[in-house]
Amino acid sequence: MENSKNKLTSVEIGSLWSTYMSASLSRCVLQHFTEKMVDKEMKQVIELARNFSAQHIQSIEEIFISEGFPIPAGFTEDDVNSEVPRLFSDTFCLVYVKHMANYGLGNYGTYYSYSSDQRTLDFFEQALMKTIKLQDQSTKLMLDKGVYSHAPKLSYPEHSNFIQDEKYYLNIGLFTNDRPLNAVEIRHLYKSTITNTIGGYLLLGFSQVTDSQEVRDHMLKGKGITDNHRESLNQKIKNENLDPPSFPDFEVTDSTISPFSNKLMMGHVAFLAGIGISDYGIAMGQSQRADLTFLFGKLITGSERYAKNSAELAIKNKWLEQPPQFSNVQRS
Repeated sequence: MENSKNKLTSVEIGSLWSTYMSASLSRCVLQHFTEKMVDKEMKQVIELARNFSAQHIQSIEEIFISEGFPIPAGFTEDDVNSEVPRLFSDTFCLVYVKHMANYGLGNYGTYYSYSSDQRTLDFFEQALMKTIKLQDQSTKLMLDKGVYSHAPKLSYPEHSNFIQDEKYYLNIGLFTNDRPLNAVEIRHLYKSTITNTIGGYLLLGFSQVTDSQEVRDHMLKGKGITDNHRESLNQKIKNENLDPPSFPDFEVTDSTISPFSNKLMMGHVAFLAGIGISDYGIAMGQSQRADLTFLFGKLITGSERYAKNSAELAIKNKWLEQPPQFSNVQRS
């Protein structure tokens, strides 16, 4: 096959392409954030994230150019307008960057582990190191500012234990919760709640500034979904007499002038939907209470439906860029 002559494997191309798309999106979003921020310490962290995104783009372009591989269109200066009022508060921008860094760490580690090309390995190793630095700085600043959302604390067991009864895993029925949540299950509920909260604020802001009624309706539909999902997740935590994640006073301003193109905002919606589906899938596989696996399965179904509608809207408007794929060949 012609593809066998390429130095990069399909997995490496897919990893680099996905990183390029997310980095180009982040660069545009963070450009608006940094140019409108007031808090100097928070602004420094956001600028660091923006610089890292720009460096990722440059490094991937160099690899693709050396391979004769086409540079993705991605998101560019045409997708961001800095000459408009701010849309989100400084605190939201900081929390946004911290949690986007979480997903970067997971993705870069996976991409590194499935790469063999030395340039690709070097790139993802550097991306991991940079993202760890960003994660450290954003977490420290959130703690210093008193805006870090702590997970519930558990009393320490006196010793390790083994499961004695299959009901621990199966329960009596799908809707029962006859044993307390364990730490792994709390982690997934907590993480998914945060993702839905951040997504909800983004969707609200996007719905406020888009000039397309169709896009506005889609954003508001997504906002309703994130609200419902967050409430379902929080209820599981509250049922254990635990406090759900608390958040600082995020703010979406009253601006109605969009800093972003509809293409970028819809691209961000697709990115968030992918994060949500991935999180729910992992949570479903690692939860040991049947009511939780049922809940996460239900949330996946709703998220997939919304993601499909998002893709249909983006395709209709020629906003969705196609990932690299194998050429059409005759299959036996």
